[in-house]
This record gives sequence, structure tokens and C-alpha cells, in this order.
Amino acid sequence: MGKKKSKQQQSKESGPSSAPKAEDSELLLQKIVELEKQIAELNNNAAVSRSTSSFGIGEAPPEKSGYLFKWQDRSIGWGGTKWGLRYVRLQNGQLSYYKSHEEKFPRYMLTLKNCAVRDEGFKINKRHVVVKKGGGGSEDGSGEVGSHFHVFSVYQRLTTSNSNNNGDISGGDAEGDDENEIIPLLRFSTQNLSEKTQWITLLSQSCAYCDSEEFAIQQQFRQEEKEHEKFRSPKRGTLPNLVFEAPAAPIRSMPSGSLTNLKKMGKSYRKKSGSKDAAHSNKIHYPPSKPMHRESAPSYLSDGAHPQNYRGGFNLLLIILVVSNFRLLLDTVSKHGFILDQLKFSVQGFSEEFSESPLDNFPFISGLLVVQAFVVGAYVIEKALSKCWVSNWMGMLLHFVNTNATLIVVSIVVWYYIQHPIVGAGLILQATITWLKLVSYVHANSDYRRNLDAHKATLALVKDLDEEGLEIVYPHNITLKNIYYFWFSPTLTYQIAFPRTPFVRWTKVITHTLHLFISATLVAFLAAQIVAPNLDLLVKDLEASNGELRYHVIGDYLLKLSITSTYIWLLGFYGFFHCFMNLTAELLRFGDRVFYQDWWNAREVSAYWRLWNMPVHYWLVRHVYFPSVRSGCSKTGATFVVFLFSAVMHELLISVPCHNIGVWSFLAMMGQLPLIFLTKLIDKRMPNSSIGNYIFWISFCFVGQPMAMLLYTIDYWEHNQEIIEQIEEKKIPFAFFGRLFGASPEL
Repeated sequence: MGKKKSKQQQSKESGPSSAPKAEDSELLLQKIVELEKQIAELNNNAAVSRSTSSFGIGEAPPEKSGYLFKWQDRSIGWGGTKWGLRYVRLQNGQLSYYKSHEEKFPRYMLTLKNCAVRDEGFKINKRHVVVKKGGGGSEDGSGEVGSHFHVFSVYQRLTTSNSNNNGDISGGDAEGDDENEIIPLLRFSTQNLSEKTQWITLLSQSCAYCDSEEFAIQQQFRQEEKEHEKFRSPKRGTLPNLVFEAPAAPIRSMPSGSLTNLKKMGKSYRKKSGSKDAAHSNKIHYPPSKPMHRESAPSYLSDGAHPQNYRGGFNLLLIILVVSNFRLLLDTVSKHGFILDQLKFSVQGFSEEFSESPLDNFPFISGLLVVQAFVVGAYVIEKALSKCWVSNWMGMLLHFVNTNATLIVVSIVVWYYIQHPIVGAGLILQATITWLKLVSYVHANSDYRRNLDAHKATLALVKDLDEEGLEIVYPHNITLKNIYYFWFSPTLTYQIAFPRTPFVRWTKVITHTLHLFISATLVAFLAAQIVAPNLDLLVKDLEASNGELRYHVIGDYLLKLSITSTYIWLLGFYGFFHCFMNLTAELLRFGDRVFYQDWWNAREVSAYWRLWNMPVHYWLVRHVYFPSVRSGCSKTGATFVVFLFSAVMHELLISVPCHNIGVWSFLAMMGQLPLIFLTKLIDKRMPNSSIGNYIFWISFCFVGQPMAMLLYTIDYWEHNQEIIEQIEEKKIPFAFFGRLFGASPEL
């Protein structure tokens, strides 16, 4: 029994000691909840104080923005000081102006503390044409919009008898300010009286706000907030500061009985000028002590300056470019004469032989007719496949033979029957384009044929279709009209329907035709006047040195041709990719006219190849790159296949017309791969650097193209000695390269 009592006693003794522990835990939980509520209230109060101003009724300071004419008191124009159109913004008691609304940083910012607004009346706009009778002669300036300039200014109020003992002038009326002591800080004018009235009203309210206790408290709060954020922000690569304290309570502005009506207070910050000439800028009070240096600002060419407009410098560069190249042109004319006068007889012989026998003497035209035969052949084969007249494997075999015969037959015609490299290059280029189009035509229709719903996916992706395009389905697209629309269209990738424009804009047709003619004429003139004579001199140097030239001679010709070859390339790009392709698209109402993108800004060589020729890029992506990936190639391997294919085609386009199978174009294309790797590495190490763009321009324009001219000229001279000797016996001036623009080997 004694033991049991002892246990009870122990339990009684232990009971009171355990109860306080439970009570302490409950008290701790209550305190935690109260602290969380206090933190939430503090956060809410901070949010409210940041978002609105406390004018007793939660009234926020006024805001406004727009364009006004600003008085440029430090600039003198013809007849006096000048007014410039500026974008003005009033926000949070600060008045700032920008040169335009596109600028991010203001040119000047003024806090409207101890400031007031003065209405300076109006002055007549002498350039305004009065529409209504009596519209520009009202006494208050409230005539037609634009008939008057309504002027107002913001000025700094001086400490006068209106101020209190602390120098605060917020209690005084602006009408009591001495007119002779007012010096405007900023003057503006507008041609709309109501807009001027609105600006004066809002500016006076902002002035009242800036002289209030609320503004001072808010400024103090913003300053403390900035310092708090600066303290909290960690350094780069370091951890943030660890703070074991609750956030400090923000300073709340107390309601002010005198600020319950901001509009009423703003009236005491307005002043009406008593002078009739106040609006005239040259008659305003301007003391000799008015400061001209008003803020710290960098020079216009410094890094920290506002974005500048260098249009004038660009115009100067254009003038220098024209003058320097005109000097080069005069130099070639003085040395070689005016080449177009010496080529007149070539044009006469061209027309005579064409009239006698166009097909025999002009295999170029015969070659074009052969190309059309293969286009019609592709239509007939696809028509037979759509009607199930032939089996699928037989039809694809016929397509394979017909498509590749386009390129093979034309290459034979150029190699054996066309001696002029330029004429042959034109025909082989047309055959290559047709070959690319037929490959795409066969592949796309094969996909439509295997999957009859494929055209629905195509139409779902295409916008701006006409009525015919919305209803077309396979095999209704297998028509001569459809395949020839595709053949003439400025694209290499076939699809069942294309985006179309609603109508043909004939003004655009005339404009593009005129630009195309000018571009082609300039290209022909530069090639005949500068390139041809220099290459003719190169041939003479080869003959004199028995085909051996020193490096400094090649470097000299490289420099002579670099600028001209760049002009020819840029003019050719503009004439073909912009003028000719837009002209064709306009005539055919072809909608998608993104034939190129901003390749001139390429920081990587790979970006240039993606952007400068969009039709070829689309074709390579659809018919070379993705088929290679589907066949098991990696992305790198597929990219290598694309460049290998492009290198072969470039060599074909140049070697066949020159009647010499070379490797220069092939090596130049394959040499793009290390350049791509180099420029990608540079862009990765130095993002947004211009080094890659410099490499692109130098390698393409000032080294690659003139070097290609020299190398292929040397090869052409070595492999065509007999033809050159026959032509030179006739003693035709500039015969070697005059043949490039003629029509018959006899010329």
C-alpha cells in the first residue's frame, strides 16, 4: 500500500509540472501567429505606400505625356531663338523631356519643388493658312487649331514675403510673384488651347504635390528603399546577406488636412503673365547670369551619350564612296578608252546572226527549248502516275531519268556548242534551277500520292490562299497550268498551293522593272569597263611570263578587282533577289516574298548561308538535310552532305561554262566549314562581337570573289589557247573578254 501511495503522490507532484509546459507551447504558437499577422500587415502597408500617394484621400499625383514645342534658350536660329518639338512627360512630380518618344532616357528632368506655372498667352502662327473667315484673329487665341502658339512656362519661385519663416513658399499664391524676377526654367508651346490649359492645370497640381509633406516623406522612403536594396543585393558570384530580423516598417505618410483637394491647391501655383509680349521668346527677360551649363553630361561621341543619329556622316561616306570610285572609273577610261564605244560592232553582229539562223547560231535558245521539253515530260509522267497508267516504281524511274537528263543534256550543249562563258553560265543556271524544281515537284507529289491527306496538312499551314488554292486536292493539281506556275514562281520548293496576293500592283511592276534595268546596266558597265580590261591585262602578263606570275602581281590584280567585284556582287544580289524575284512574284501574285533576310549582319558564316538565299536554303533543308537525317546521318553528317552537294553544284555552274573542270569553287565551298567553326567559336567567346562579321565580309568580298576571277581566268587562258589565238588574229580590241558579252565565237 505504501508503494501505491507513493506512486499517486508522484503523479500528483508531476501533474502541475507538466501543465505549464503545454501552456508554454500554446503561448508560443499564439505569438508566432501574431508575428505572422504583423509581418503580413507590414508588407501590405509597404505595398500601399509604394503604389499610391497619401493625400488624405489616396489621391495620386497627376501624370501626362505628349509632344510640345520646347524653347531652346541656348540655341539661336534665323531670326532669334528656336523652338524644337520634344516629347514631354509629367510623372511623380517630375517633368522630363525627350527628343522623341522612342528614347529610353530623358534629355532633362526637373523636380517641380518650389516651382510654379505661368501662362504666357499666345502668339500668332504666321505660317498658318486660315480656312475659315475670322478663324485666326480672336483676342484670346481660341481660333482654329494651329492658328496660334499657346505658350506657358515653369519657373523657380524665389523666397519672398509670401514664404514662411522656414523659407517654404508653399503657402503663398503664385499671382503675388514679381513679374520682373521670374526666370523660366522650361518654356513650352502648343497649337491647341485646350491642351495648354490641361498642361497648366496638371503642372500646377504637381507643383503643389512636390511642396507637400507627403512628397518629402515619399522621397525619403524611396531613398531608404534604394539603400535597402543596395544592401540586400549580393555581389556577383557570392551568397546574399543573411539577416535575422523582421523587415523594417515603412514610413507611412500621415494625412494632411490641407491636401484633401489637390485641384484646389493647384490654383495657387498658377500665374497669368501681365505682359502682352510674354509669348514672344526674344522679348522675355533673359539675364546675363542665366547659366548655360546646367548638368553633367557626356560628349556626343562618348559611350555614355544618348543614341545619336549619324545620317549626316552616312551621307558623307556615300559622297566619299562615289568620288573615290569615280576617280577609279576615270583612270580606267584614260588607260583603256570607253569600252562601250568599242563594243558597238558586237551588238550589230549579234543582231545580224540572230536574224539569219537563231537556233544554229544561238544554242542558248535551243537549250531553253530543251529545258521546256523536260518540264512537260515531268507533267506527263506525274499525270500517268496519278491515273495509275504506270506502276509506281516505273513512274519514279521515268522521273529519275527525265529530271537528271535536264541537267546532263544542257551541260553537254553548253560544253560543246557555247563558247561564251557568260552565255553558257546563263543556260546552265536555268537548267540547274529547273532541275531543282523538278526534284521538288517529284518528291512533293510522291508524298501527296502516298498520303492523300498530306495536302490537308499543307493547306492548314498556308495562309492567304485564294479560292482555287482552298479547294485544290491531289490529283487535281497535276495540270500544265500548275507546273508552269511553279516553274515561273520565285521558289524552288513545290507545294500544292501557295500564298497569293489579291491583285497585281502595276506601279510595283514598273518600279521593279526600272530598278532591274538600272542594276543590270551598272553590272554590265562595271564588268566591261573595269573587270574586262584588267583581266585582259592579266592574260597579257601570262603570255609575257609564259604562264608564271609572282605573288605580288596576283596581289596587285586582287586589289584592283576587289572593290569592283563587291559592287558587281551587291548589284547582282539586289537586281536578282530583290528586283527580279519581286517582279516575278508581283506578276504571278505570289505571296511569300521573303527571298532573303539580313545576311549582311551575319556574325557567323553559317548564318550567312541560312539567310542570303532563302529559296535554296528551303530546298536544301527539305530535300537534302532531312532526307540525310532520315537515312541515319547525324546532324553534323547531314550538314556536311549539304555543303558537299552545294560545293559540287557551284563547281558545275562555273566549270562547265568555262570548259574546264576545276576545283576552285569546290574547295571554296568546303573551306566554309572551318570558317563556320571559327566564327561560331568567336561568337561563343565574345557574344555580339563584330569580328565574325568582319571575317565574313573580308573572306567573301575582298578575297574570295576577286581571287575566283583570277584563278578561273588563268585556267580559262591555259585550256583555251587555240580559241584565243584565232580571235586575237582578227585584232579585235579587248577580244578576250569582249567574247563574254557577244553572241558568236566569230566576234
